[in-house]
Formats: sequence, structure tokens, C-alpha cells
Amino acid sequence: MRTLVALGLFSHGFIHLIGFVTPWRIAVLEGFSYRTSVLGGAHDVGDFGVRLIGLVWLGLAVGFATAAHGVWRGEPWARSLAGVLAIVSLVVCTLGLPETFAGIAINVGILGAVVYVGILRPRRPA
Repeated sequence: MRTLVALGLFSHGFIHLIGFVTPWRIAVLEGFSYRTSVLGGAHDVGDFGVRLIGLVWLGLAVGFATAAHGVWRGEPWARSLAGVLAIVSLVVCTLGLPETFAGIAINVGILGAVVYVGILRPRRPA
């Protein structure tokens, strides 16, 4: 089960690279065009602003890969890291709407799993 969760977290992190390569114009991806506005076009942050947000997306990609590794190894810190990353990811996904709607749903799922495992199903002492 840990391996499947780790693969899911790693995959989610890998998808975050879209939010980096698009504003940095490293790649052109269908359905994710370069733009300088956020919140569904409600606010223009300019080229510098979207590049800064792109760095956050890159950090999330690295962070989710780290959390995935921690989950795979059974590290106790990995659950907390995944929760924090999912919250930050919710924020940047909200900025990237409407293209990032699926990411919002996935982050809600991650947060639900973190709550379930951490609060509703605490670890039993060995």
C-alpha cells in the first residue's frame, strides 16, 4: 500500500512540472498555454509574477517527490510533509484555474488521506 501511495504522490508532483515549464516557456503543452493572469484571468501578475509562481510549482514537484520517497520508506515525517504540500498546492492550483481544477480535487484527496491516517487512524504502539 505504501508503494501505491508513494507512486501517487510522485505522479502528482511530476504533474506540477507543467506549472513550471509553461511560464518559463521551456515547453508548450496542449491545454496549458502561457499567460500572465491568475484566478481565471481575474488578475494580471505579469511575466515576472508567473515565473515566481512557476518556481513554487517546481518546489512542489520536488517536495511531492520527497514526500513520496518518505512514504515509500515509511518515514513518519512524510505524512506531515504531504499535508503541507497539498495545502500549498491548493493555493497555486486556485491561482491556475480553470486548467488546474483536477489538481484541486487531488489535493483535497491527499488532505483527506492525511487526516484519515493521522487523526482517525493513529499508529498503534509497537
